[in-house]
Formats: sequence, C-alpha cells, structure tokens
Amino acid sequence: MLQLMRKTLLNKYLWLIFLPLLIGWMMLAERLDRRTYKAMYYQLNTVKQIWGGDLAQPMPSVRYKLFGSDVSSLSKGELHASDIAVTLKVDYRKKGLVYYTGYHAEFTGKYTIQNPEKENIYLSFIFPYPTKQGEGVLQNFKLLVNGKEDLDDTEYQPNIALWTGLLGPSDALNITVQYDGRGLKEFAYGFEPGKQINNLTMTVDVQGAKNLDYAASTMPPTEPSQETPQGKILSWKLDKALTELNIGVVLPDKLNIEKQLFVMTSRAPAFFLLFLISLVAILRLTGESLNFIQIAVTSIAYFLFYPLFAYLVIYLGLIFAFIISFTSIGLLILNYIRILHGLKIALAVVTAYLFYLGITSLAALLPTYTGLILTLEGVVLMGIIMQVLSRHKELKIGELLGLSRTASKQETQTETGHEVIDKQDMSFTEQAGFSQETQLKTRDGNEAASKEGVAITEQAALSDKRKTEEDH
Repeated sequence: MLQLMRKTLLNKYLWLIFLPLLIGWMMLAERLDRRTYKAMYYQLNTVKQIWGGDLAQPMPSVRYKLFGSDVSSLSKGELHASDIAVTLKVDYRKKGLVYYTGYHAEFTGKYTIQNPEKENIYLSFIFPYPTKQGEGVLQNFKLLVNGKEDLDDTEYQPNIALWTGLLGPSDALNITVQYDGRGLKEFAYGFEPGKQINNLTMTVDVQGAKNLDYAASTMPPTEPSQETPQGKILSWKLDKALTELNIGVVLPDKLNIEKQLFVMTSRAPAFFLLFLISLVAILRLTGESLNFIQIAVTSIAYFLFYPLFAYLVIYLGLIFAFIISFTSIGLLILNYIRILHGLKIALAVVTAYLFYLGITSLAALLPTYTGLILTLEGVVLMGIIMQVLSRHKELKIGELLGLSRTASKQETQTETGHEVIDKQDMSFTEQAGFSQETQLKTRDGNEAASKEGVAITEQAALSDKRKTEEDH
C-alpha cells in the first residue's frame, strides 16, 4: 500500500496536470475575492451615504418639572404604554456586482404618558432619530399630540424631535410618531438602560423575506410568529420589564453570485481530483490505454467551466450562464472522448463530469441545501462504486491506476533475465561436460596407443632375437 501511494504521489504526469490547474483556480479565486468581499466592504460606506444605514430606533424619554418651579434639573418620567408597529419591505440594492440587503421602513409609535404629580407639570417628550448623521433620510415625519400636530410646541432638532408643554394633574397625554425611512440589513428598537418597560406591544411585519435572524444582544419575539404570503410578522409583549436587550430583526442576504462563485472555485481542486481518478478508472476498466495528452486536454476543458461561468454570469444572469457554461463544456468533453474511445466510454466520462462539476456547483449555488446535496451525491456515488466493484471482484487498486501493470512488466523482465542466465549456465555446463568427456577420451586413446606401441616394440625385439639365434 505504501509503495502504491509513493508511486501515485511521485507520478510526474499527475502533477503536470494538477499543478497548473491548481494555480489557475487560485488565481481565479483571488480575482473573485477581489470582486466580491473587498468590493463589498469598500463600497459599504458609500452605499450607506446614498441609501442609508441600518435603522436603530432608541426608546423615547420623558422629562418634567413642576410648573412654575425654578429648578433647572428635570425629573425622569415614564412611558405608561407603548404600541409600536413597524413594516419592513425588503428591497435588495445592487452596486457593481454586489447585492446589499436594503429595506423600506414604515414606523408608527403610539405612546401614553400620565402626569405622576397632583399639580401641573412642564413636560418634555424627547424622540431620538434612528439614523446616524450623514446616513439616510427620514420622510413623512410627524409628531402628533392627542391626534394633532402641535407645530408651536414641537421642535425638530438635528438629532431629536422635541415636544414641550403643560400637563394637568393626573392627566394623560397620547403622542404618536410616524415616519418612513430606508435602512440596510437590520432594524432595532433599543431601551433606556435601567428604565422599566411598561405595557409595551410591538409588531414587526417583514415583507419580502421569511428566513429571519436576530443580532447579538437582541431579544427574540415573545409571541409566536405569523406566516404571511409576503413574509412574517414578529410580535413582542413586555410589561414591568427590566432588560438591556434590544428588540430587532436581521434580514437575510440575497444570494450573492460572486460570493458563491468564490466558494465553488475554492472547492474545485478537490472535486477535480475525484473526476481525474474516475476518468483514469473508466479508461482502465474498459481496457483503454492511458494517454497523457488526452487526459490533459479533458482536464483543461473541465477547468474552463469556472472562468466561463464567472464572466457569463455578469451579462446573462445565474440560470442562463450556468446552463450555457455547463452544457458547452460537457458537449466538448463528450465529443472528444467519443472520437477517441467511443460513445459508451464518453457517456461514462460525462456522467463523472455531471457528478463532480454539475452537482457540486449547484450545491455551492444553493448554500441552504449544500450539505444535503453533497450527502445525497455521496450516497449515489457509493452505490455506483459498489456496483462496479461487484463486477470486477479481483480488481486491485494498483491495477486500476495502472501501477501493477508496470510492476508485472518488471517481474516479467526479471524472470526472463533469470531464464536467460539459467540457459547460459546450462549451456556452459554442457559445454564444460563435453570438453571433459573429450579430454577423457583423448587420454584413454593416448594410453591405448602407448600400450600398442610397447607391444609392437616388444614383438619387434623378440623377432630380432629369433633371427640372431637362427644365424648362429
């Protein structure tokens, strides 16, 4: 196994394909990051100055002193009841390539104030504006006292609206504040620290969004939410309450395509490796030979989907850009593999392309369902792998990646070398045996010849002796 991993990691062809494409994905991701996140934060202050920032409406306050008193300091009064209704109409604003969560707000606050003294008091009702200086605008602002505007006693200052007037003993005063405004992302209604909250009822009708959230230090609704065809209605009811939490809601972001493209591109190398492994496996299982140029061309076509989609989405929108990019690249791969290896193998490769690029891209474009989509894809993919392995029971990973074939060739070459050596040894042995036998035969022949020579010599000597005796 370790040898297999080593051979795979040290495969120069794998890195020649993967490394250039990895660099391309990194450059594309950096470009998308510059087009989205950086642009979003750089433009945010400009958008706030044009459209308006988030509206944070502070709770109004009451101050009073006894009528005719020379005391310069004012006593704190209380709001005996508050009935607040807010309507938020979501209106996503686009600047450049980025969407910002804007909304139109309609605010109506009805406040009841009672004279806590048994004599006339000089009362001030102070209503702070929800916008920061230099951000946004409030329209149709009205402050009504007992149902009527009191222009003589109402003063609109840069940061507050102020009404001052007399209130008789144990009398009640009804003040209504109305305005229309625009904000970004969040609306909040804050309370005065350490101040008791009496008989407060507040409803926020969100139109155009249902997936709502709540910021930190914000109180969630105390009453069950109501679903409407346009959105959702949130309700709060508080009485004799002390809290430092605010009331508010955070509106959902519009799907920023550039942001999701960045996520998609960041995940692309991992899914491409799976596609590359599947491509090699398909060719191996069908008995086709691996060709570096063919795999490289297919891989480059796979990569080109991402920049094509990233630029088409600017001009055509999400749906058409995705359909055109995915279909065109898929047809290129299908036709190329069909010409090289036939239609059946081409369809198998395009199926892998659908799994590792098509479905994973949809998962990135639908962030709410990303986990579910990828899990279902993994289950289907595992079923396909199990089905393939059941048809190739003796299949090994090395054979699938083409590494066992090389090893078997090396073993075959080694065995062939051993056989040649054995044959040479046998030949040498045979030759050596033949030489030894020849030498033995030669020695035997020499001995026989020597014996024959001795016998002839003896016979000649005997013959000479006989002749000599006869002569005598």
